[in-house]
Amino acid sequence: MPIYAYRCPACGTEFEVSRRLADRARPALCPHDGTEGKRLMTAPNVGGLAVDPASAPKTPAPAAKSWSHFGHSHTGGGAHSHGAPPAPPTPPPSA
Repeated sequence: MPIYAYRCPACGTEFEVSRRLADRARPALCPHDGTEGKRLMTAPNVGGLAVDPASAPKTPAPAAKSWSHFGHSHTGGGAHSHGAPPAPPTPPPSA
């Protein structure tokens, strides 16, 4: 849910309210004196930290046996594989 910033015109207290986008026009009352706050225009907060891409640590690519994507991992023996195709089965030794 978005977080909206407000300032109380009576006491000057700045406060934030988290609410659904559909409720953004609903009055927000000051937590100190109950006066209806005036909404402040602020830059959107999309979460995360601001990092210079050049200084960000490099993450190594995952190894084929522990490939991970979309929140799950494959450690072999599954219905499908990633990376290099599996080696063909070794034929049994002839007697």
